[in-house]
Amino acid sequence: MTRLCLGLIALMLAACSPVQQTPPPLIPLRPVPTPLTCAEFFPQGDWQYVHAIRFQLASGGGGSAIGVVVLTSQDIRCALTTVEGLTLFEARAKGTGPVEIMRALPPFDRRHFADNLVKDIRTLFVPPLGLVRQGRLADKARVCRYETADGETADLMETKDGCWRLQTYNPDPLANRSVRAYSCEYTSQSGLMPSQLELVAPGRSGYTINMRLISAQRLTTPNP
Repeated sequence: MTRLCLGLIALMLAACSPVQQTPPPLIPLRPVPTPLTCAEFFPQGDWQYVHAIRFQLASGGGGSAIGVVVLTSQDIRCALTTVEGLTLFEARAKGTGPVEIMRALPPFDRRHFADNLVKDIRTLFVPPLGLVRQGRLADKARVCRYETADGETADLMETKDGCWRLQTYNPDPLANRSVRAYSCEYTSQSGLMPSQLELVAPGRSGYTINMRLISAQRLTTPNP
């Protein structure tokens, strides 16, 4: 238990990377019969997900946990439990507002842990805020490029296996994240739902999170 707690706290520390990345040039898309529908890369409607989580720290440590995420139009709720069912951490955040900690066993009561955990959940499951353009990269991959008011760029790209990947570019390079989704299934109710997700925060204090989907339950009917 001690190793799990210390590993998860270290996992949410900001990655150390002195190099600032910039988005690659975006080639405008020519008119196509089936343009990308950017929203379909993200959950449609309200869902509850349960994942088996494995994490690896750049320093060499690691561990595992069960993660529960509830996404609604009003808020995000999340929890971390042990395999045996002990709740280590539970929190919620309304919209883009602050994180409310509902349960946190020490050392999970530290503020930066909750903030960074919810930020990574938003990266995985919530469309970036801001303007979106479509285009191609040099490797021909079609991309939805989101540009936010605070200077962040997020490239959401389709992959050859019918799934997606995401790369963020921040003015603060410590906040960058890359995500790769695997084994996606598409329905009009769920969009592209991956059975596996990998999130990477680079740098000497970075980490890699691997998430395997255990269950997905739709809570409400998406708006038409």
